[in-house]
Amino acid sequence: MFDYMKYPEPDPNKKPAAQVWEERYASDSYLFGKEPVISLRSQIGCLKKGKALDIAMGEGRNSVFLASQGFQVEGVDCSAKAVEKAKKLAAEKNVSIEAKTQNLDFFLMPLMKYDSIVMTYFRPQARFFSEVRRGLVAGGTFLFEAYTVEHFKAHSQANPLLEFEECYKPNEVLTHLKDFHLLYYREMPEGSSHIVQCIAQKRKA
Repeated sequence: MFDYMKYPEPDPNKKPAAQVWEERYASDSYLFGKEPVISLRSQIGCLKKGKALDIAMGEGRNSVFLASQGFQVEGVDCSAKAVEKAKKLAAEKNVSIEAKTQNLDFFLMPLMKYDSIVMTYFRPQARFFSEVRRGLVAGGTFLFEAYTVEHFKAHSQANPLLEFEECYKPNEVLTHLKDFHLLYYREMPEGSSHIVQCIAQKRKA
């Protein structure tokens, strides 16, 4: 059995996130492609239509897809290069998004502004899940997708960009969603990947 407790603590000398991602996104090619993540593509019909926020949007693949489906999209990311590429992708796909550079460690969520929030392959501070709830309107939806520690176990040697602290332990995501109503939850292999996916809804008063 994989014992995630034996993995080393994060390196205190690690580069700031913005610098790491600026370097990763430096190429003109799209690091993760131009298509949305699996759960967004397959579960788009479960999301509440209207204003959407894409947290840690990267190069914009999810934001652009949301815009193509009729959402009013805002996207934020710590990498200015990623935001630039997201705007370029939106222009290529002939859709409109609002994309901006933001230090996510200090991001304060507007109160009840969004109908849907998307956060994929990003591990924020634990408080961020409460921020997500704050930002959603009553009945608003939250789509989440990320790697699990099983993915790290299977792919870390082959993928130097993969980091243990970005992966989620078994059932860990559920502990962050206690104040939500779960519409969909899945934590199992998807092809060669090991991912956790969920769609949660902010409870109505």
